Amino acid sequence: MKKIFLFSIVWIAAAVQAFAQPSVAEVSKILAEADWQTKEITGNITLRQVQLTLFGAQQSIHILEIIPDGAVRLGIHDVSDTLIGTSELCRQVNAIAGINASFFDMKNGGSVDFVRVNGTVLHKTAKRTSRNNAALAIDSSTVRILARDTTIAEWENTIDSRNVLVAGPLVMKDGLPARLQESAFNQNRHPRTFVATKSDGAVLLVVVDGRNTRAAGMSIPELYVLSEALDCRDAMNFDGGGSSTMYVRGENENGIVNYPSDNKLFDHYGERRVANIIYVKATPGQPVLNE
Repeated sequence: MKKIFLFSIVWIAAAVQAFAQPSVAEVSKILAEADWQTKEITGNITLRQVQLTLFGAQQSIHILEIIPDGAVRLGIHDVSDTLIGTSELCRQVNAIAGINASFFDMKNGGSVDFVRVNGTVLHKTAKRTSRNNAALAIDSSTVRILARDTTIAEWENTIDSRNVLVAGPLVMKDGLPARLQESAFNQNRHPRTFVATKSDGAVLLVVVDGRNTRAAGMSIPELYVLSEALDCRDAMNFDGGGSSTMYVRGENENGIVNYPSDNKLFDHYGERRVANIIYVKATPGQPVLNE
């Protein structure tokens, strides 16, 4: 009886939070009127950053908008069974920009979810949960966000792509909110890293700061509202919390443009060591920029 009562309280609290959220139209208006700091990194990559009040709290949002039309490409860089900071991983592959990616074993290193790079499987999913129900598939200039096929035991093995990274939860598919399990991970506000795609082919790499009075972070339902307000079609969550880091070559002293929370300071030096990244770099034959 006590468990039923507690479950009811959690469900009601989640419902109240969802009800209290501003509409997508309201969030779109807030974003349109915000004082964005915008910088063209290359002709295909734009960095947009803003600090504003959203969802009734202070928020710090960083967006890399990428047009993967041949001049730049996205990729996955994974370091097998160790952990290295996002900025260093980006430098290892001479990336123009990048973000942290999948969930990992904080003690022993290595991704705990499926990773395939250039056709080679580097990691298999250690445990299937409601959280790792999405995959990012990257081929040439094509980037897709896929939902788990629950009819296939090891669904990620069937994905027709040379580069695949599993994470989650899925936030949005075909413009509609994904079904979410009621959990503290989903409902509480944390720093978040996520990837979204738009109907015009643009890819958004997004970091939302958190765990600071100047940056509350977001819940997964709030990520959905933000994604729809940004006119996205598909979106999936990556590892967040102290891992949430965005790197852009040549920016600040260390390339980190957001405010990673692992050092509990609102600066650019609190990045956590991670297992892998999603990076953006010039396509072979194209000029290397911002060096």
